[in-house]
Amino acid sequence: MFGFIDLLLSQPYNLFMTEHHSKMSSPSEEQSLPDPVSSDLSKRDWVVLIVAHGSPEEKGNIHFRQTFSMLSKMVPSEIDLRQGFIEHASPSVLDSIRDSSPRTAGIAMVPYLLFDAGHSKSDVPSYISEAKKLFPGLTVIREWALGTDQVLVDVLLEIIPPPEKDKKDHLVLVGRGSLDANANASLYYQARRLWERRGGADPQVTFIGVTEPRLSSVMSEMKTDFDRLIIVPVFLFEGVLMDRIRHQASLFQEKTGYQGEVLVTPAFGDHPILLSHMAKRIKRLLHLGRTPMPRWPIVTAVYGSAGDNH
Repeated sequence: MFGFIDLLLSQPYNLFMTEHHSKMSSPSEEQSLPDPVSSDLSKRDWVVLIVAHGSPEEKGNIHFRQTFSMLSKMVPSEIDLRQGFIEHASPSVLDSIRDSSPRTAGIAMVPYLLFDAGHSKSDVPSYISEAKKLFPGLTVIREWALGTDQVLVDVLLEIIPPPEKDKKDHLVLVGRGSLDANANASLYYQARRLWERRGGADPQVTFIGVTEPRLSSVMSEMKTDFDRLIIVPVFLFEGVLMDRIRHQASLFQEKTGYQGEVLVTPAFGDHPILLSHMAKRIKRLLHLGRTPMPRWPIVTAVYGSAGDNH
């Protein structure tokens, strides 16, 4: 037996919460979604395109599609909300753009991404250029990734158990890892915010790939002088990398014989707090009518191959 590992998690947030009551909220709160966000609908002829990464594992794409379905119920029905994947799944972002009506007045692109790295800084601008070529005169605006939005800490505080007075925790945050320094720095920034609001153990920041410190190296050198290991994948959706993180947790127990509690928290793209935030972002973007300034400095970065464009 692997303690919490057997329960957590090959499931997205909402499925997990349905099956296992949270210690932090009542059952009625777990499965309820916030009310739809109101909108002045000043841009009735616009398409709002939610841009998702996509996963080579279909369960990750299913997780996003389920999330998209929940999000669509939280915005006014008059908003033409569509989805598009950057890679691995369909419809692609470009296919969704091509399917727009010639009567479409504008497209608002909203990345459902955590941090502004290669996909947000390079791919989304290329989609905007392509949209303008396909539909001359079309207005295209965009949002940025979630980045340093406070909502990420709001969600993490919901899915991470609170500190316990007589229990020593070791808290590990796991990011995707990027060649973009600001994207990696954003995770450290959020880790500090998390500690300031949660207290307890100081979060240790790691990455599953691309950059250091790697989760695998940290786990191989980790001591076992704690009562509870909490591994927090900072991931929106299920997929290959979530599986790797859970595998690393299992390996740690097998190799060290650790008998304490091990908790791997779920991907949280479908968390009600985050869904509400995304709905408000859509409303704000349509009301603003232009691309907002990014909330993290944009720097020139040299990206690797397309497979490393994170």
